[in-house]
Amino acid sequence: MTYILDDPRTWPGFKPLIIAHDVGRSRDRSTAVIGGNSPFGQPLLAIDEAIELLPNLFGHARASELASIDRRYHSNALIVADVSSDPTNAEVLFETFGRRVIGLHITRYGDGSNAEWRQVKGGHLPVYTVGRTYLFELLHSEMRCGRVKWSDSPMMRRAFAQLANLQTEFRDTGVVYTCPCQAIPMRLFSAPLLGEALGARLLLVG
Repeated sequence: MTYILDDPRTWPGFKPLIIAHDVGRSRDRSTAVIGGNSPFGQPLLAIDEAIELLPNLFGHARASELASIDRRYHSNALIVADVSSDPTNAEVLFETFGRRVIGLHITRYGDGSNAEWRQVKGGHLPVYTVGRTYLFELLHSEMRCGRVKWSDSPMMRRAFAQLANLQTEFRDTGVVYTCPCQAIPMRLFSAPLLGEALGARLLLVG
């Protein structure tokens, strides 16, 4: 297959390969976002696929569903997981994926520069605090610079449309992004941008 820079479906792989797992606030639905950097060294990020997991899955059942997606990619992905709304998610994911898991605690503020090492059964999991606004602004910045490439699929078109329709509200505490038609959890579409840096830190301390 011919390698086309603007079409991630033609890329032979990602370096690193990242699966970002976003759990909705209600905890009954979640999305896996698959992507990663160009394998040829260009400063490019691909967002290749977004998969909505089966609804009403919790704990090991949800981790098992995520593992089935991971196996499609040869069980070789860095798992960047949202552990904000369900702290027990960290332990279950560590049990399933081991040291490949990096946790994100998504809150009002934070840039992911420091990790809290949470004790889980069998080891410790690094959890980085990242602001919601920081995640969206990081993605917008990289998109404006042309460094984010999207695969063309119905789910990707829905996600892109949601980003285009984000509403911005300026408050005393900072900028807040909202989407009136939030059908797909969007926070972790920027997680592949964080994944390489967080993974590098993990390797340095590990």
